[in-house]
Amino acid sequence: MRSCISKKSLPLLAMSALVVVAMFTAPATSQAQPAGDSVRNYIERTAELLLWSHELVRETESSPARRVLEQAVELHRRSLRLLENGKLNEALAVGRRARDAMWHSVRIARESMGLEERIRIRVERFRDQYANLMERAREARDEQALSFLERARHQGSRAQDLYRQGDFKLAWKLFEQANDLMNRSARLLADHGGRDHLEQEFERAADLIDQTKGRLGSNPTQRQRQLLAEAEEALQRARQAFDQGQPGRALQMVNLSNNLVRRVSYGEEKGPTGNSISRQLDRFDGRADRLADPVRESGSEQARKMYDRALGLRERSAAARKSGDNELALRQIKSAHDLLHQAEKLIR
Repeated sequence: MRSCISKKSLPLLAMSALVVVAMFTAPATSQAQPAGDSVRNYIERTAELLLWSHELVRETESSPARRVLEQAVELHRRSLRLLENGKLNEALAVGRRARDAMWHSVRIARESMGLEERIRIRVERFRDQYANLMERAREARDEQALSFLERARHQGSRAQDLYRQGDFKLAWKLFEQANDLMNRSARLLADHGGRDHLEQEFERAADLIDQTKGRLGSNPTQRQRQLLAEAEEALQRARQAFDQGQPGRALQMVNLSNNLVRRVSYGEEKGPTGNSISRQLDRFDGRADRLADPVRESGSEQARKMYDRALGLRERSAAARKSGDNELALRQIKSAHDLLHQAEKLIR
């Protein structure tokens, strides 16, 4: 069997190995010191975040993001050495630089991600945030918040239609507008609950993360680590938004953190299997074969473009499945099915 690892992948694999080694080689101290434990915990969490960020950077294939992430890994290794030598202040300072570099690499990777892929991710996040805020608005019986959410739902629905039609720029703009409306709703709900309510939300979210980590033990799966790292990031952003006087944004981020942890609890961390992707690909092929002639004979240029884009997404999904990235494969084949559906509606 031929190896599918390219030369371009080797630096990433080496970097991943460094991160994994770093996660399990943090030095042990002979005496329990609160300050030392705090620094150690910070550095260990950075190791988990580095592993998660490596997966994101690998997915985008951004060279600048890879270089910055390599710098973050090296800084992390330096923080471990300083911790081993008992230099706690220096270890924490370098550890913070490592984490800053890691977040910078994530930002670069996300910016380099194609608009189409960014919209797919936005769709998933929009659904989660909308559901959480709608539940809270109904509980609070806040009519103004409910009104903002209804307008956000309408904008989000229009954005998804435009996305399926291939108008990514306008779809993104409408999603931004929908997000602004959700932010206004979240601000109302946050103000309704007050400052103490939000602080309680932060504490509950942190407890949920800690409890889930304790339940998983010392051998969580890579997907579990990734989801928990994203949950911690969302909670950190919630606190930052709160400190910056953005209670609505803080409420959205803490809701996102809770959603990510629940995905671990409900078993969604396993993600789609290769077999389930194969079934989706086979079903797509059957639909595409049946539609090929009708689309061509319809004379609809828009339907033909949608059909061709669906075929392209199907091939990208198959390639992602072959490389083991089932999450990306599932998103792409779902989008391919959506485009086929839109093409079919145009020629009826």
